[in-house]
Amino acid sequence: MLSASYTDEQAKLTEALPQRESEIQRLKETVSNTVAFLDKAKRYTDIQELTPELLRLFIQKIVVHEKEVKWSKHAPQTVEIHYADIGCMENRQTAEPEQHNEIPKVS
Repeated sequence: MLSASYTDEQAKLTEALPQRESEIQRLKETVSNTVAFLDKAKRYTDIQELTPELLRLFIQKIVVHEKEVKWSKHAPQTVEIHYADIGCMENRQTAEPEQHNEIPKVS
């Protein structure tokens, strides 16, 4: 009884091991990519003008999605900025969509 549960647990752990190893490798790559990005950023601490060279250095691509409501002036529109080395970062504005409150009309 105890031996069977031990064997089952051992089998589950053995099956999960490759997944855990790949997750560890992915996290190591993320850390090294973040360090590379920060090293680049440290070289450019006093940016006076946004040049094409700086854009190519820090930004991999920009994805602009369609508006949620077509032809609307106030509908939210998602913009993803994929940074070089670290990928797409979620920011506060995309995590919490801004609410547009209507100003009441005075009669």
